[in-house]
Amino acid sequence: MTSVKVAVRCRPFNEREKNFESSCIITMDGNGTTIKNPANGEVKQFAFDYSYWSHDGFDVEPNGYMRPKPGSNYTDQAKVF
Repeated sequence: MTSVKVAVRCRPFNEREKNFESSCIITMDGNGTTIKNPANGEVKQFAFDYSYWSHDGFDVEPNGYMRPKPGSNYTDQAKVF
C-alpha cells in the first residue's frame, strides 16, 4: 500500500503584494500551518506531512539564490527537493 505525502510551502511576497503592503497571515510550527483571517481574526489550523517556511529569513545573492540567514527557519529550494 502506498500513501500520498502532502507538503506546503509559504513563499515570499511578490512585488504586487509588497506594493499593497500586504501582511503575512500564515504561521508555521513544525508540520502545522495556521492561517488567520485578517477580517475577523478567525484562525484555522492544518497539519501536513511537511511544512516549509520560505516567506522571510533569507538574503538574496547576486545570482538570485535566497540564502538562509543564520538562525532563521527559512527553507531553501535545495531542502525542499
